[in-house]
Amino acid sequence: MKVPILLFVALCLFLPAPCPAQGGHFPEWCFKMKLWPFDILEPEMSEVEINGRLDDAVAASADTTIVYIEEEHMYGTFVDEAGFEQIQQLLRYLCDGAHSRGLRVIVYVNGLEVMTRDAVDPETCAPRSTVTMFSEHPDWVQLDLEGKPIVFSCIDEEWLTPDMEDTWISPFSPYRDLFKSRIASIGEAGADAVYIDATFMPGLQLDEENPVWGSIDAASAAAFFQSTGFSVPGAADWENPAWRSWLQWRHEAIRAYLAELADAAWDAGMAPFWESSTNDTDTTTLLGNETAITSLNPMGFSPEIEPEGDLIAAFRMMESARDFAPEHPLIYLGWPLSRAEAEEQLAVALSFSGNLYPTADAPYPPEAYAFAESIRTEILDQRKPYWGKTALIYSTRNKDWSYPDSRHFESYDEAFRDLAAAHIPFRILVLEEIGADDLRNFDTLILPGVISISDGEFALLDEKKILARDEVGTRDENWELRSSPLGWSHPLNGNIEDLETGLPFEIDAPSTLLLSFFEDGAGGWILFALPTGSRGGVLEFSAEKLLNLRFFRPDAELEEFSGKTIATPTLSGLGVCHLYFEDAGPRRADGRAGDRP
Repeated sequence: MKVPILLFVALCLFLPAPCPAQGGHFPEWCFKMKLWPFDILEPEMSEVEINGRLDDAVAASADTTIVYIEEEHMYGTFVDEAGFEQIQQLLRYLCDGAHSRGLRVIVYVNGLEVMTRDAVDPETCAPRSTVTMFSEHPDWVQLDLEGKPIVFSCIDEEWLTPDMEDTWISPFSPYRDLFKSRIASIGEAGADAVYIDATFMPGLQLDEENPVWGSIDAASAAAFFQSTGFSVPGAADWENPAWRSWLQWRHEAIRAYLAELADAAWDAGMAPFWESSTNDTDTTTLLGNETAITSLNPMGFSPEIEPEGDLIAAFRMMESARDFAPEHPLIYLGWPLSRAEAEEQLAVALSFSGNLYPTADAPYPPEAYAFAESIRTEILDQRKPYWGKTALIYSTRNKDWSYPDSRHFESYDEAFRDLAAAHIPFRILVLEEIGADDLRNFDTLILPGVISISDGEFALLDEKKILARDEVGTRDENWELRSSPLGWSHPLNGNIEDLETGLPFEIDAPSTLLLSFFEDGAGGWILFALPTGSRGGVLEFSAEKLLNLRFFRPDAELEEFSGKTIATPTLSGLGVCHLYFEDAGPRRADGRAGDRP
């Protein structure tokens, strides 16, 4: 992802107490940002222009601004010492000005991509005399399977112009230490957070039929051999154990690299965030950045979500981002092209996190900040996720090893859609990270195309009811065929819509209505409802006891209802339901149940 069109930032779920930004303990502001774009800090920018953009953020009622250094991540202002010193002085002035206005500052950088302007003649593609990343540090660069440097030039991409060189760096090169020193300097300049994008092997793919796999540079190859005992394979071969091992090892290599950058940020007094354009997609295999693994780092997460009009895919990717690391703040990154799309993406963001960040050129709902604030005390500050009795199993190993036909990922996506259509509360659990405690509160596990399962994983999962979808358990953890498929002790032969919700009330709603479920900590329930398809629908609740409903919408006044059966008004956009029984009530600002102040 490059300079984004729209970011939504999170009020995530389990809010920590306010504390300094250190050791992975996120300060409270990370969960409650009102982001506004400073946009691009150019080397020649004047103090007058810097102050003007900060004043714009204050006028928009923002409390946080995000800054891109020279549009992207450039050799001349990040790697070159003189250029970086010039930018650091401007950044220090910017941070001082922001803090004096009550604003916090997030600085955007790229993890493994470095660009250089004026590197080639755009007409002839001949190199110019400009100093570039590749010309100065050719041994730092990622190599493809044929040993060729992964360097692009003379191309016209969304974030690249034909005169640029685009270089992808090995995470095992000396760039690792350089990057950590730059993070320390950004902290010294006064930034409150650092936001790391483009940490892939590599991130630019020009030909879908002939993907670029990285990296087999000497340092990476040595680290791979030391870790696994395998030499780097020379070709993509899913039947080769070395290739399968290499695919998984790359995720760990990226995770460890980002973990060191995160530590550097915490040490510098900044909260670290990382962005991934591969969240909950099968592209993670190609780019070596499996977010279910990388999310284990002490970093806030910004999943780039490009559902191309598929709201269910956006819902799935946001739920997985939350479930992979529910205690971390989220920044939702979307690409709306219209006001209607921006409203939909705001709805998805609020369904799992929090506030809107409009970039300089994006349409956005002007009421977004106000609506989030209007529901903060009663809804956002109180909610914690309700996952019901069901867990959907996601497997990094199976997604990697079935990459050529996407068997696991497609089955997983289909299971998610069936769960969403049936309005079954559930959590997404990662097979390779599951422990007994993770399964304690679940009765049923859905295994979608989980072809490879180890004996240990089988023993753990087999204590639960298993709803297997597609081919499951025919291979072991090494991808070797089992003599016979695994036999489960408690198999389910029914359908997803037959599963129990665990809710103390019944829901009747169109299958096209997306729901996210929360508890309020005082015996009540919070549901975020978003219609898809025809953009309409009524949500009906029924129970044996009297129900009370407080119903919030961005474009309408609060409505209240009571009865053993309650139907919401027809939804044309986001609806937020606070539902509680007659013996409970909304939480007050002091956190106790009762009437609102």
